[in-house]
Amino acid sequence: MDQTDEYEQGERVRAWLRNNGSSLITGIALGLAALGGWQWWQGQGELRKVEAAAEYVAFNKAVEANDAAKAAAHAQAIRQNHPKTPYVALAALAEAEMLHAAGKTDEALAMLDGVPAENTDPALAELVKLRAVRLLAGQGKHEEAIKRLDATPFPSYAGVAEELRGDAELALGRREQARAAYEKALAALDQGAPTRGIVEMKFTEAGGRLPEQPEA
Repeated sequence: MDQTDEYEQGERVRAWLRNNGSSLITGIALGLAALGGWQWWQGQGELRKVEAAAEYVAFNKAVEANDAAKAAAHAQAIRQNHPKTPYVALAALAEAEMLHAAGKTDEALAMLDGVPAENTDPALAELVKLRAVRLLAGQGKHEEAIKRLDATPFPSYAGVAEELRGDAELALGRREQARAAYEKALAALDQGAPTRGIVEMKFTEAGGRLPEQPEA
């Protein structure tokens, strides 16, 4: 559950493309034909977007089939031919997950670190960096994870970032710093956030005290 907020945006995009990608491309082609051909299209920019979406759909199918080689080929095509689209970051997240599952965490980190921030939506760039922090923590590199959290603001995912910071501080035996980070995470999370219960539990384990709930 602790990854729900972090991957929510990416998963929504991937799910939508899985369900609608092929029909989207077909519908555009039919619409262009009905309106008299490609002249209706405003330049090549929109066509490139369709091509990028089609490439990402193919990449996603390869991921679902657990075909790492084919997924890597499609991801490379996205990076080379569509470098200014969000699919570069989305593909990197998925490919890094495959690499990590295969025990290639260093390669997964290199994949995430290679995503160009200048061509990526800021919120999506935060997801990429947070995933890298999570991988570092999984390797026991907690100091490096904290340094990365210090180096970048995470306005879109402040709760996730502070929870990760708390986990790293607690792993290093710094309970006071961990408690402060979990407190900030709770302040950033909505009352109904799916991860709130887990963060509350971590906060109390670090020595924090939750406010008493009013009697019904």
